[in-house]
Amino acid sequence: MAHVSLVTREDLDDEGKQRWDAEIERSGAEPTHMKRALLNNLPSYDALMDWYPLYAEVERLTGKRGAVVYSFAISTENECLLCTTYFRRALRARGEDINGLDLDDVDQDLADFGRAVARDHRADPALVLRLTKRYGQAGLVALVGFGILMIGNNIVNSFLDVELDPGLRDLADELAAQAKAELAQSQAVTP
Repeated sequence: MAHVSLVTREDLDDEGKQRWDAEIERSGAEPTHMKRALLNNLPSYDALMDWYPLYAEVERLTGKRGAVVYSFAISTENECLLCTTYFRRALRARGEDINGLDLDDVDQDLADFGRAVARDHRADPALVLRLTKRYGQAGLVALVGFGILMIGNNIVNSFLDVELDPGLRDLADELAAQAKAELAQSQAVTP
């Protein structure tokens, strides 16, 4: 059960309503469950919404796929169901492996770096050198800065137990049913 309510527009003061309306203008949709949880505290909401310009910078540096792979690696390492499902949906929309396993060397570096940022808060110097050569020092800083905000989003969703949005819930249920069927099949085959 979620630890905070998902606010509605009517729950918000004028400043909060401005954030709500700006999100609709930016995305064309009502705020997600995570954003509705964050709107309980506007400074927290504002801090984590800097995710979007940093994500755009990572996408500019790494390409759309690279940005998804990097974000997915951080989220899976942090075991954030909401964010992992969100990026699985993004991979599926691109017609790609929703487990993020079909990686070339460049994307593998991004995945390894994402997991290292989330797990160890540091990375192998050889990996850092490859990323710096590929993206420059400013690019490396952008990857780290974005990684911090991705981890922040993971923590918000996991710690506050933010429920999955309906579209994400459908995918999570589908994946759970698929895993259950695969497990049952493997147990039926194993003597």
